Amino acid sequence: MVAPVNRARAVLELAAVTLSIAAAAPLVAAGYDRTASAMAVLTATAALSVAVTAVAHRSLPAPGYALPAGLPVAAGWLVMLAVLLPGPVDGPVPAAVDAVLHSGARILTTASLAPVNVAMLAFPVVAAWLAAAAATVLRRDGRALPALAPGTLLLIGAAILNPGQDEAGYRSAVLLAIAGGVLLALPRPGRSHATPTGLAVQVLDREPLPGAPFRRRSRTGAAVLACAVCLPGAGAAAAATALEDWPVRADDPRTVVGRSEQPRDVRNPLAHLSAWASGPGRPLLTVKGPRTSLRWVSLAEFTGATWLPDSSYRPAGPALPAPDVLPPRTARVSVDVTVGALPGYWLPVPGAPTRVDGIRVGHDTISGTLLASDGPVQGRSYRASGIVPDWRGGEAARADAATGIGNERYLRLPAGAPARLAQIARAAAGDGTAHQRAARLAEYLRDTYTIDPGAPSGHGYADLNELLVPPGRKGGGATSEQFAAAFAVLAREAGLPSRVVVGFGPGSGGVVRTGDAVAWGEICFEGLGWVPYDPNPRARSGAAPRPGPDGDAPGGDSSGDGPTTESGGGGATDARPDTSGGPPLVIFLIALPVLFAVAVPLLRLRPRRPRGTDRAQTLTAWTNLLTALRLAGLPAPPSATVSEVMERLAQALPDVERERLRRVSRPVDAAGFGGPVTARDAAHVNAEVAALTAALRKTLPRPRRLLWWWDPRPLLWAAQPSRLTRRVQTGSAWATRSTSRTATTVRQ
Repeated sequence: MVAPVNRARAVLELAAVTLSIAAAAPLVAAGYDRTASAMAVLTATAALSVAVTAVAHRSLPAPGYALPAGLPVAAGWLVMLAVLLPGPVDGPVPAAVDAVLHSGARILTTASLAPVNVAMLAFPVVAAWLAAAAATVLRRDGRALPALAPGTLLLIGAAILNPGQDEAGYRSAVLLAIAGGVLLALPRPGRSHATPTGLAVQVLDREPLPGAPFRRRSRTGAAVLACAVCLPGAGAAAAATALEDWPVRADDPRTVVGRSEQPRDVRNPLAHLSAWASGPGRPLLTVKGPRTSLRWVSLAEFTGATWLPDSSYRPAGPALPAPDVLPPRTARVSVDVTVGALPGYWLPVPGAPTRVDGIRVGHDTISGTLLASDGPVQGRSYRASGIVPDWRGGEAARADAATGIGNERYLRLPAGAPARLAQIARAAAGDGTAHQRAARLAEYLRDTYTIDPGAPSGHGYADLNELLVPPGRKGGGATSEQFAAAFAVLAREAGLPSRVVVGFGPGSGGVVRTGDAVAWGEICFEGLGWVPYDPNPRARSGAAPRPGPDGDAPGGDSSGDGPTTESGGGGATDARPDTSGGPPLVIFLIALPVLFAVAVPLLRLRPRRPRGTDRAQTLTAWTNLLTALRLAGLPAPPSATVSEVMERLAQALPDVERERLRRVSRPVDAAGFGGPVTARDAAHVNAEVAALTAALRKTLPRPRRLLWWWDPRPLLWAAQPSRLTRRVQTGSAWATRSTSRTATTVRQ
């Protein structure tokens, strides 16, 4: 019977070690596009490493050999991953070697949601293998608490690499806590349990205790597991609630490590619009899928002469991270794009891109702009998916313009701006909310000017100074290039964070032509991200109205509740992160009392029925009686003997016969001095202590009686350092050094 129990304990122990390492898998996998696949690889790595190391630890002459003995198996596992999940290097062995050498650098220089292949997984796989091997050796050597250190360090590293993944982080923390509870609840392998044979100061016999280890520690394990499951959940809810509005956020190390790809297009994409306006019929793209507008490039930096796109493009896999801030209403759209005469490296995508297949891309996480990292896009095909917002609900009318760290750059204007631009901005924007001012600026540009396909290119200070006129006067003609640039500059003069976006309308018959190219302005709002405004005039000199990005005439009635927008505007990553999905305060307020009500009685009831030798049972029952006296408000002084404690108990319980108390004190004295204690004596003492404890509880007022088992103080007393009871050389009594420390004198 003992052998099956030991085997079951060993299996449970190795499973707990595996779980302690695999606990970091949800948080690590949050940085990959196929989360389930990455979690499966890391979990399998932990399980294989634990199994191999456990066999080596048992078979080899020295425990230290177990760690290097598993390295050949780890190398074979990496080669197998190179076969199952190939990367950019051909051949399993070269791919595995390349992955080990360069996986860490690739992770730090690639945008989040990296592809699941050996080139991107080798570093976490090696880390998980080594952590699992170290944890197995520590646990098999009897060090339960240090065995949790490798998994904890792995979880910390995952949290540093993938900040902001709150849900995955909480899940990993709960799994690690459960693994820790199991490891701490199980008895140490190969170690007997100390039980006192007397009251000598330093000598304790180490007698193996009969019975199964699970049975001996059933209540301890149940209490630890209850805390392991409940406490992390309550702590996670409390942390999420407390830190919901915390202004300090961890930075993604990918944004500060490594190099970024620079856009290779030598011509500003905004400058194409004037040339395309004069020849609007040339095909640029063929699009299959839902009818929607496409974003091409976002431009946030104004030099005074031109608008420039962001340049922090990082290599990315097919899956792309969604914006931190999403509009209230969105639709997920996927289109198949075949590029014709479109110049440059930038990719047109629907809304905020979430996935691109068929082409390797670099991703600018700030603006959401994509570029092909392996050559120009002309003549290539790809499938793009994105989040397209719907702004018809008027959310911007109730929001404030974004402020704070990260938004200053969208308000910055270089020196040299003509003074009249600020005057025009103030007059056109007027007073009111951020949306009202932005809507008036867009309306001013739409109603004052006309589209002129023959207007020359240029959108710097000099060009805008020549084009713009004070509100109320009739202006001239220009192209979408000048109107989008004018809107963004005037918005910044009016104190609104703005940028320019170049994109395409849905075209006709699935073909997007040069005449469908359009630019618009965007304003950043708190909690909403970037909201688009169309400043392009409806009137066009000698021609029909120009198609807007949503397929209709551009613009709209800006006096309504919603902003004048186009359907391709996506959310942005620069506004305040949306933390509304965190657990509400009510979860914490409910979880904490439930945790207290369940965990405290479980831990309190654990020593009520002591197990072990007859002597250990007797001394533990005496400890329980001293605790009961203290709870009843009758603590025994540190120098009190057994007889003095019994006298105090007789005064508290006058209805109890003195002889009954003496029949309890004699076996306790014998147990303390190493005298003979039979099973009958131990059972008698346990039964009498239970009855005396119940009698003491009945002497208390009703409120204290009801809260008896929910009083957490005995747990604090038990947590204090233990003192072995000392032999009193004179008389037949023995004393305790401190009744507040006797709860840990006898450990099962």
